[in-house]
Amino acid sequence: MKYRQWKKNYKKKHGVNPPLELDKRKQRRLARKMARRINTTLPTAMETITAGLNNWVRNLKPALATLCENVAAAFSNMAAGLREESEAVEND
Repeated sequence: MKYRQWKKNYKKKHGVNPPLELDKRKQRRLARKMARRINTTLPTAMETITAGLNNWVRNLKPALATLCENVAAAFSNMAAGLREESEAVEND
């Protein structure tokens, strides 16, 4: 049965046009339309995401540097404290 005949019979039987779930032609048309829309918006979306990631990394680098400096200072202080304790034990 041709599409037009199928659609007319469905409408005659149910009183309305077939829903999207049953209409394969509408599904294909909608899929093509969405693919075209994605093709036009995808590059701009990717540019936005890339710019956001670059900003995030740019802001993250100083924070990571500060964190590493603080961790290094903490280990240095801990090593100095352990050295003092070990010297105190050796001197006693």
